[in-house]
This record gives sequence, structure tokens and C-alpha cells, in this order.
Amino acid sequence: MRQFLGGMLFASACLVAADISAATKHHRLSWDGDGSNSAVIGFSPDGSSNNPTVKYGYSTDEGSWSSAQVDNTETFDGSITSHFVRLSNLNADSEIYFRVCDQDGCGQRFWFRTAPADSDPYVVVAGGDTRTGHTNRRQGNRLLAKVRPLAVMHGGDFTNANSAWEMDAFLDDWTLTYSSDQIDGYDYKRIYPLIPTHGNHEDGNYSTLCQVFGVDFNDDGNCNPHDTYGAVQVSPLLRIYTLNSQFKDSGWSSYAQAMNNWLQSDLSASGSAADWRLAQYHKPMFPHYTGKSENETLFGWWAQSFYDYAVNLVVESDTHMTKLTQSLIPDGNDFAATTSGGTVYTGEGSWGAPARSANDPKSWTIDLASIQQFKVIQVRPDQLVVRTAQFDSSAATLSRAERDADPLLLPAGVNWWSANQVGEAVTITRNSANRSVIDGGSGNGDPDIALAATDDVFVSSSQSATNLDSHSDGLLADGSDSTFGEMMTLIRFDLSELAGCSINGASLELNITNVSGDNYGIYRAAGNWREGSATWDSVGGSGILGGLATSFTPSSTGIAAIHLQSPGLLDDWLDGANTGLVIASRGGSNGVDMTSKETGLSPVIRVDADCDGSGGGQQLSRVSSDDVFVSSYRSGDNFDGHSDGLLADGWDFIYGELYTLVKFDLSDLACSSYSNATLELDITNRSDKSYGIYLANSDWQEESATWNSISGADMLGPRAATFVPSSTGTRQIDLQSSGLIDSWLAGGNTGLVIAPESGSDGVDISSRETGQGPLLKLESHCN
Repeated sequence: MRQFLGGMLFASACLVAADISAATKHHRLSWDGDGSNSAVIGFSPDGSSNNPTVKYGYSTDEGSWSSAQVDNTETFDGSITSHFVRLSNLNADSEIYFRVCDQDGCGQRFWFRTAPADSDPYVVVAGGDTRTGHTNRRQGNRLLAKVRPLAVMHGGDFTNANSAWEMDAFLDDWTLTYSSDQIDGYDYKRIYPLIPTHGNHEDGNYSTLCQVFGVDFNDDGNCNPHDTYGAVQVSPLLRIYTLNSQFKDSGWSSYAQAMNNWLQSDLSASGSAADWRLAQYHKPMFPHYTGKSENETLFGWWAQSFYDYAVNLVVESDTHMTKLTQSLIPDGNDFAATTSGGTVYTGEGSWGAPARSANDPKSWTIDLASIQQFKVIQVRPDQLVVRTAQFDSSAATLSRAERDADPLLLPAGVNWWSANQVGEAVTITRNSANRSVIDGGSGNGDPDIALAATDDVFVSSSQSATNLDSHSDGLLADGSDSTFGEMMTLIRFDLSELAGCSINGASLELNITNVSGDNYGIYRAAGNWREGSATWDSVGGSGILGGLATSFTPSSTGIAAIHLQSPGLLDDWLDGANTGLVIASRGGSNGVDMTSKETGLSPVIRVDADCDGSGGGQQLSRVSSDDVFVSSYRSGDNFDGHSDGLLADGWDFIYGELYTLVKFDLSDLACSSYSNATLELDITNRSDKSYGIYLANSDWQEESATWNSISGADMLGPRAATFVPSSTGTRQIDLQSSGLIDSWLAGGNTGLVIAPESGSDGVDISSRETGQGPLLKLESHCN
């Protein structure tokens, strides 16, 4: 029986008594109906919990809360018991506070927000495949807590074997998604509604979703495979369809028929009840990895209905990578891209499960990458904005007040994946038939061009004759400092590749490592300077400050993206007056620290440009499709996905000599003219020894490469570059071998080997499974 808030209010003296904990754990929240007025609270006993109830209300005044009894209890895999309490008739767009209580008292304080009943905007997160790679899974969970979405779509494969002990571990890790809040003097955890999907690793039990998360999509009070599909009306803005792709397997034809009949009926009757329609299911129709077969059955079931009833965005999982497609329309047994309106497909999983090679792009694919990620979707009446968040710890944490003040706000410092043609965010609008149109995407415009700083340095009034290039503190700016006095940071970018381009806008990206509450200006430099010789005296002190382009307050760590409001700035630079930028305090003495190109992430200028093809090139980025290290002491072992990432060393007492192998999939590159190839590595343990970047002499596979299989040192081909990984953070290495990319495109792409040139001081590098994997950045010179 569903519980009603309005009819059950009573004062609960025991609730406001001493804070003693209920014997419960693994609290979770699900949506399976209307997100504006209902929710399912789930929890499990932690020891002996008798007759648990949920106390809840609209404020922290627990004396006014209601009490709701357990509606149903389910057992998963014979040993995980879960109680579920259904709340209905809740107020829309409201904070709901609750605690689970039993014979021992009431436990941890939680709160969640119901969806709005109007067209107010919000953020949702969508991802899948949390079954393995627990370190990455936890990183993703922590990032979710920082983002503070309204709700979470999970695309299935919660665990590997769908066993009790694995699900227990998943639920342990899910507690990392809680956000911590102090409300009216009490410690609360914000908990986020989950909309779960059945994946192939749940195939041993088609009742997993209702047994673990309490969903009852068809509202019949029974827990069975029919609860693997249904619709959630989040608000008038959004309706989310969850489907079971595994019904395609033999033996489930009756369930498949029931599901597809329901889908057709619901899309026809209720699809138009929301501005936007999203769908999620596990298996992709056309996986973007060659090791996965195409799912023609799913295409036949759903693709035409998605188009006919204007499903705007589909989130797929299973393949352990990310992809973004153009707006698509069914065309025979395949899709065709359209600019007039269709369905956009994204995914495919990798919320922990090791990323697979993104090696099977389609003619209608915008971009793909082998990374750990989930989607962050801003939902507005006029557009969906979809970003892909890569998992690391760089993001700032949104506070409750920040989320309340701006329902679309995203944390600073998120490591967003930048897709070719569209950049970090794809904006989806609707045509007159409510089908999706990619705004500025689908190859109709030029992509954002991201340029790293060629010169960066800070200057100091107290050390006015000293050049501080490559200082260990990075880049500094301050109005007054006890050691350096007044400080200014100077930055310059090489814009030669933008010759012949029309500049529409630009933004400066800075990696803030020490925050400030003071305001800083970004000025045009009034004179020329050189990184290796710039001092306070040589630049003329404050005389270097030219016109003010914009100002900002670096109030949080991570990446700050600052729009350069001065419209003629880059035009002047392209006309030959490129003296760069100066960052200087506009008053106050609270300094800001930023990473330089020598100490971490370089300053970047991101340019929105229309280029005619006669000037410079366009930048492309590729995440490694394969990366692994090999060991001479453990010469028969494969170390794919090792927790240490990628290692290279002249000698190590455990591993002996170590090489790292890296390969990039360039099969989708249509251009035949490339230059300025740059390898970007995330150094996690520095070394003062020299390392070589060599072309690999023969082919290898990530999952099988060993010291023996590559024949050790015989794997080292021509040397492309050398570097000394003397500091942690991102390191960019110019691949000086001019024939490198040409040889790869001609069919000789065996990848690279990072090997020691001397000494036994090892270097550690993030792999694509453990963090920011190796990147290859190319400059294209094709029209």
C-alpha cells in the first residue's frame, strides 16, 4: 500500500530524543513513476533490525514528520535483504528529509529533492557498467556527489557476477555518491534518485532491479522481469524510458513482445507529456568496438519508434567507452545522419569497467574515445546540453547553496572530454516535430581549436631582476606578497594556425591550484617579452598592462574557463600584435596560484573559429586505444589494467626493466596531411632520468602483451623523442619524427614504446584504466 504524506502527520517524541542509530545500512533511493511526487526508499538490515519504518517530512523539525511502513521486502541472491518504503503524494520541487528507524532508534539523516512540476531546469547524470574497476567506480561515485544532479540514470551491469558479495560491495561504494550537508545544525547526506537498467551481467536474475532497488515500473506490487522496463516522468521537461535489451535473447520472446507493445503505446499516449524524451538500455544497437557484435534485433525493435515519436537522446552502455553520434534517422538496416532532426545516441558505459578500444566508428559517429566516464546532462526547456565527465579528483565540490542558487551549475575543474567537431558540450535543440538537432555540430561548423601556451612566466616586484621561468610554484599573481611583493603572470599563445580564420569568440582556461577571493584582471600585454628572460624590470612593471580584456575571481580550484570579452583581441594578435596576456590583481593581497606548462596543466586558449582551410590546421585528439607495461623479471605476465598504471624503469627490484606500450586508433582519420604530433602523458611519479619515445617494431595487443611476446628490447624501433619526467602532472612531448603519422596511416601503426635511456629512477604514468590515459594530439592540414 502506498503511503501518503498529507494524512499521516504526527509528532514523534522518540524521534527527537537521543540520537542513537538504527541497525540499517545501504540506503538508496529510486524513481519508477513520477519524480515530482513519489520515490522509493530502500535499505538493508545491519545486524538485527525489527519493524523498521521511515520518518520523513519537509523540514528538519522531526517532531512534525510522518511515519511510513515498509511496503515490501525482497531478498537478492539468497542473502541480501532489502526493505522498501514507497512515498507518494509528495510536494513537487521540495526537499524531503528522512531517517530510517527501528527498535534501536533512528539512523543517519538523509534528504533528497523531488522534481519540479513546471519547466524549471536541472541536471541529470547518466552512465553504466560499474561492475569492475572499483577504483574508477569510486572516483565516478565521488564525482557524482560533487555534481549534485537531480537524478541518476544507470545503464546496467552493476556487478560482474550478480552475486551477493559483489552487490554488497556496489552498495558500499554507492554511499560515496551521497553529498554531505550541514542543515539547521544537523549533519545530513543528500541522496540521489537512481533509475536502474537491466544489463547482461544481471542475466542470472531478471528480478535484480526490483530486489535491489525496489522499482515497480508497472505498479502491480509484484517483483518480476516486467520491472526491467518502464517510464519515469521526471517533470514536464523530461520523460525517461528504461528498456531491457536482454529480452532479445532466446526464451524471452513473450516479455519482449509485452515490453515493445508497452513502449509503442506509452510513446503514443504519454511521450508528448514532456518536452524531452530520453531512453536508456544496456546493449548498444551498433557498438563502437570491433569485439562486440551489432544488435540488429534492437535496431529493428526501437530505432523507428524512437524517430517516429521524437525520442531525443539515447544513452547506451555495455561496450566500456564513450561515443557521440550525429542526429540519426533509420535508413534500411542502418542509420543515416540528418541535419533536419532525428535521435542522438551516446554512451557506451565505462563507469568503472575497464575501457575497451574505441576502434569501430560509423559513418555517422561524431567522435569516440576509450575513457572512464559518465554523462552530465543539463535539461532546459529549449535545449539539452550533454557533457562527458572523465573520472579524476580535479573537480570542485558544489555546495547545497550553490546548487539551490543555480540548478544548472556545474563544478569547476571537471575533466570534460572534448569531442571532435563539438568540443566539450554538445547542445541539442528541437525542430518543429520535436526531433533533435545538434546545434553547431554534425560537421557543419569548425570545431573549437584549443591551443596550449607557448610561453608562461610570472614576474615579481621584490625580485625585480630575477627571471622566474619554470618556478616550482607555477604561475603566481598577487597584489602584495611577503616574499615576492606584487606579482603578475604573463602568457602567450602561438596563433599562426588561425591565419585565414574568422574568430567568433575565445576563452582562457587556467588550472587554479590555490584559490583567492580577490578580483583579477586579464589584460593585453602592452609590450613584447620572452619567457626565458622576462623580469619585473624588463617588462616595465605595471607598465606591461594594456587594455583590460576581462576580469575573474579564482574562488575554486580546478579549471577556470574565462570568456575573453574584448572582441578585437585575437584579431589584433593575428595582425601581428601578439604580445600575449597579463594576469594581475585588481586590488587586495590574496594571491592566486596556477599551474604552468612546466608544472602541470598548461594555460589553454580555446577559440571558436570559422576557417577556410587556407591557413593553419585543426587540432584532433585521440585517447590511447591500448596501453600496458611489460616487465623483464615477470617476462610472461600481462599487466593490462594494473593499479599502478603505466611504468617505465631501467631497473626495479620487483619488475626488473620496464617498458610502457601505447597505441592510438587512427583508422577514422580521413585526412592525409598531419603535423605537430604531440604525446600528452599524465605523470604520477616523477623521475630525473631520461626516457625515449620509440616507434614499436612490431604489433602487439594490450590484453596479451608481455616482455617475452614483444621480444624485450627488440621492440624498440626508431626514436621519435626524448624527455625527462621531472615533475608530476600533464607533460606534452613533441614527436619530432616527421614521418611518424604518415607511416601509421600507411598501415604501420604499431604504436609507441616508452623506455629508459639511463638509470634506475622509474616513472609512473596514468593509464586509460587508472586516470587520464595517454593522449595523441594532431594538427590536420586538410580542407
